[in-house]
This record gives sequence, C-alpha cells and structure tokens, in this order.
Amino acid sequence: MAVNSTGSDRWYLGSVLWYGGLNNKTGKENQFGFLQSESGAELFFHKSDLVGSQLPEENSPVLFREGVGKHAKPSAYKVHLLETAETADRLVDYFSAFGPEKIYFDGWAQREKVITCFTRAWGKNVVSRLASSGIAPYHLLALFQQRQHSAELFEAIAADKDFNDLIALQISPTVLPRAFIDAHIDQFAAWVKKWTEDHPTPSVVQAALIRKLLGNISLSATLYLAFFNCLPGKTILEHRGSDIEEFILRSFGQNKMAVEQYVREAYPRAFASKADYYRHPVFRDFITPCLLKQKMFRKDFSFVSDIEASPTLSAIPEFFILAKLLPLIGRNDDTVIQSVILHEIWQALLSGQFTAGHPAIFRLFPQCASLQKRFRHIRLSCEAFHWRAKQADGSTENRFLCRSKVCDEPRVLPDLSKAFVDFSIYDWLAHYGMQYLVAGEPSKRDFPIRLAGYFNRIRELFARLCCRSCGLLMVPNMKYSRVEATVWDPESKGFVRRPFQAAYRLTVFKCASHGCEQFNISHYINHCIGYKCSEIIDARDLTEKCDEGRYICTSCGSCCTHHQEKYGNVNNGESEEVKYERIYSGSPYYIP
Repeated sequence: MAVNSTGSDRWYLGSVLWYGGLNNKTGKENQFGFLQSESGAELFFHKSDLVGSQLPEENSPVLFREGVGKHAKPSAYKVHLLETAETADRLVDYFSAFGPEKIYFDGWAQREKVITCFTRAWGKNVVSRLASSGIAPYHLLALFQQRQHSAELFEAIAADKDFNDLIALQISPTVLPRAFIDAHIDQFAAWVKKWTEDHPTPSVVQAALIRKLLGNISLSATLYLAFFNCLPGKTILEHRGSDIEEFILRSFGQNKMAVEQYVREAYPRAFASKADYYRHPVFRDFITPCLLKQKMFRKDFSFVSDIEASPTLSAIPEFFILAKLLPLIGRNDDTVIQSVILHEIWQALLSGQFTAGHPAIFRLFPQCASLQKRFRHIRLSCEAFHWRAKQADGSTENRFLCRSKVCDEPRVLPDLSKAFVDFSIYDWLAHYGMQYLVAGEPSKRDFPIRLAGYFNRIRELFARLCCRSCGLLMVPNMKYSRVEATVWDPESKGFVRRPFQAAYRLTVFKCASHGCEQFNISHYINHCIGYKCSEIIDARDLTEKCDEGRYICTSCGSCCTHHQEKYGNVNNGESEEVKYERIYSGSPYYIP
C-alpha cells in the first residue's frame, strides 16, 4: 500500500497497538494494523510497510517514518521492529535528529529495547560504534546510565576531559559517574554554586534535576556542597538528610564512615572552629542530639537544662524520658524512680507533648522482631524476660519470652560496647549503674521493660486505656506487672511462693486524675489466654469469674488453665484475621 512522505526524513519511535486478526467481512487474516507514536498519535500501517519478514505483536516497539496514506489517513512506513539487528543504524538516525533538547530516559518505555537493539547488533564493538556513531554524547550517557557498558562508554567519551569540558559538550552532571565528580570536585562545586545563583527559584524541571543530581553523587560530594553552601541547606537535607544524619551519628562513635580525602582537606577551609561546624544549618539538628548524649554519657547533668529549654527536644520522647530519668538514679530508691518517671510520661502523653507511636521511642525501647511476626500491623517494643525452661532430661535451658512466646532476638539486654549515640534505655541504665538484671534473671528493677509494655498497650488498646468517666489516659498499676505463684521446690521438697513475670507485663490500669470519680480505681485489662483467642479481657465489661477468680472470656470461654476453652468454639467463629482487624484497627497506631 502506497504511503506518501510528509517531506520529513525523521524517524519516530512507537509501539504496536494491534496487528492482524481475523477480518469478519472477508473471513481472512488482516494484513494491517495500528501503532501509537511517542506523541500519542495513532497511525495506520500495512504489512507491505514492514521492514523484514518478522510480524509485529501487540506492544512491540517499532521505529518508523510518518506519512499520509489512502484518504489522507496518517500512516507509518518503513516500520522496523526493534528486535531486528538491522534497526540499529536507523536508531542512530533517530537520535541524531535530536539537538541539545533533553530526552528523559528515566521511565522511558522503549529504553531497554533500544539498548538491547544496539548491543545485539554490534556485539563486542558496541562501545566503539556508539562513541563514533554521531549520537550526541549527552544522549548516549543518559541512555546507558547505570546500564551495561555505561562505564566503558563514559571512558570512551570522557577520555582526557575534565568536568568543565563535559559541561561544554552539554552533558548533564546527573549522568556523570560518582568517581569522576569526586575527582573533579572543585569544578563540580563551582558549577553547582553558579547554577544555584542563576536559578534562585527553580522550576519543577530544574528542581527534578537537582534531586537527581543529589541522588547520584557520593556522600563526600554532598558534604563538600554543604560545607561551602553551594546549595540551600533545605534542599540538601530534603534529598540526603538521612545519609548526613548517619554520617554524623557514626562520627561520634568508633565506626566512622569513610569519606574522600578532599572532605578532610576542605573542613578547615570551610570552618574556622568546631563551633562553626556545629552551628551549620545542614548539620546542626543532627549534631545537637549527639552533643547532648555526649553530656549524658559523661554524666554532665547540664543536659537536663538544655533539653528543658528546647521545645523541640522536649517533644522528642527519647530526650524527654532520659532528662527525667537519669538524674533520679543513685539518688532515689527504685519505687520512687518508677513512680516519678511513669507520672512524667503520663503527663506528656496526656498533654500531647508526644505520642506513643513517635519513632524516637523505639530508640529507647527497641522494636521486637518476634512480636512483629504476630502483631504485624502495630509496631511493638520488646518486652522479653528471662525464663529457665525445664528440659525432659531434668536440665534447664535459659530462654527469653515475649508475651509467653520465645523471643529469638531479645532487645532488652544492655550492651555498653556500642556507641553512646545508639544507647537504648537498657544501656543508659547500665551505664548509670542501675542494672535491672541480677545474675541474668529478672529483678524488681525491670521497670524499663514494663514501660516498654505500657507503650505497647497504648499502641494496641488506646481507646480501652482511657478512663470511661473522665476520658483521660489511665496509668498502669506497676505492682500488678508481676505475679506470684505457689510452685513445688525440689530442694526444700515443699511448696513455696515465687515471683513470675505476667505474660503481658502490664495488665492493671487506673485513672490518675484526682478530680475523677474513678480516681485510683484499678481495672484489669489483658488479652485472653485461650489458644488462638486474642479477645480483650476488660474487667469493666465482664462480671462472670470462675472459681479461680479469673474473668471468663466471652469469646472462647477461657479464664484460667483449669477451665480453658469451655465453650469449645474459639473466637465464636471469627477468623484470626477478622478478630485481629476488629480489635486493633481502631487504634491510631494501627498500620493497614
């Protein structure tokens, strides 16, 4: 079928919408189809306009020229499938038609097909053929960025050239390898600074360029740009803030991050003193917490005033709790410490100073991997306690349990070998001489684990932990977080009373608001012990108890080990998933 040229020899890329198929009128296979150009236009093409014998399929990428067919219908001719080797030379013509205007290869649908076409057609000679093909270097480097042959192609193009030479060739710095930018850091920084001055209010496209640039360069180059204010600090923090934070955190420990030598040489040129570095807007908010922890580590209690004087730091639960807790140690007995810190936390939660889901809480009370497997929609801190499991041969095995299940990775053991910036509450207490473990076993000083349990209860059962009279958040009654049981003692050959950890740590809560009619009245709130039953046992809703004095679950009938699952219908027919959703989805800390 004859297609008339529009007078342009330009090649276009597109994809086949459909080709062939049975023609209902003729009863024969169609010999034509339609393709869609990159511009979005739909063009007719006939089998006779295909180059080669291979027939296209739906979504096949094609290279073609545009023309006008029968009845002035927009049509395509000289249609090449990108799967064929003959197309490579035509692709060179396609790219050569573009001038300095950018082709945005990120997310380009045809990118991988085009690269494959070149590499298959030219094999081992692909790099030399491309470098001498006439395709603009800025298009080649962008096309092959982070793809096979990108390093060799860059070497062929950039041989004996510096950063300014490549910029003169209109090559975007976003496609330059990190090592090359590191090797030409002064020229690169000067270009960025000049670009920033020329674009004080960058457009969306220009902002995207800087975002990609900051994502591609090394941490060393990022620090260099920050040192000399080549970019606004806000821009650097937006795109590389997490990397800079890690760099600073590790700089206060032993495991420092490696940086290029030029960063060390630039430091004294950029900052007249260490104080200038500490005040720099890019680094200040990361360094200040580290300096405070350094004071804590040195037991310089001026850190308390620093935190209380800063509304920002006081709203971070990690610093709020440590400022209230650490000065108490060694000056008060454990009961006083527990009462004071619990009251302070309760007041902060009540006033909205911070929430139980604040990420900084998990720096003090680390997240539990074992609990996460069972309670996958709510982040929970580790509540592990030590347990000696008796084996069949009479020996004992030391284990840690989280909510009566084995905790594979207990996060409640102090480790003073790590950097102080990474200390959890257990490390801080150990550093201050307050060990909550005695001979590897739980002791009455294990209140930090109970605090972890308190935060967990709030995340899970927020609505239930509010007083039904005044609506305020209740506080746990700490004395009920341990239980005593009568057990047989082989040594004395008699029954003795021994303390055990309650599986859920904190189960009794009371209102702490003096003006409330429910003030200081305790309420038992826990999960059912029934097998596969996770119903909530709330003493405010239940009245029936068994003869062991335990509340009877209305879902499965469990109450204690003697009367477990008397109904024999666990969860009243609800699946575990449905019940889990019903119980926890109302929590503001529930993660869908």
